[in-house]
Amino acid sequence: MINIAKGVFGGLMMFLGRDMDWLFSVGMGFLVGLKLTALLAPDSPAWMVYLLIAASCAVSVLPYLVYPESSYLMTGFFFGGFLLSEYGSNLLRTFFGRGLSGSPWTILIVGAVAGALIVGLTREWGIIFATSLVGAFLISDIFSNLEPVARYLVAGGLFLAGVIIQTVILRFDRADPR
Repeated sequence: MINIAKGVFGGLMMFLGRDMDWLFSVGMGFLVGLKLTALLAPDSPAWMVYLLIAASCAVSVLPYLVYPESSYLMTGFFFGGFLLSEYGSNLLRTFFGRGLSGSPWTILIVGAVAGALIVGLTREWGIIFATSLVGAFLISDIFSNLEPVARYLVAGGLFLAGVIIQTVILRFDRADPR
């Protein structure tokens, strides 16, 4: 059931992520909240899990509500941390035989800082890249019965499709005289 929800969220982000960046911020906060729950309190009661996830969602979307320009940094922070901690080690292990070594916290922080820098500096194009990449990986999670290399190839194709579609939408938005 969670894979279906991830797939729907991934599809929305892959094709409409730049236009729905507030939803991307909330979704990344939710996914990072799930990750933090596993790291901070794996045996905690359900109410604590929900509270941690809600706090993570609030932290991720608050900059967007207060000052939308600052949301690029926070969204990039959550994007990079989630992506590297969730998929980085598996991707490297599949293609190079070695994964990321170190504590999960170190991997999460390194990815978060890198994501904040990338999306913060490139802004709109960074959001297109980030939403397409996260959307492609979330959709490819549905195909868990595929071999890892095939699943990453599917994710790569979906990523390219997301970037192309969002770029076309961006071009139409900029050409529209309204």
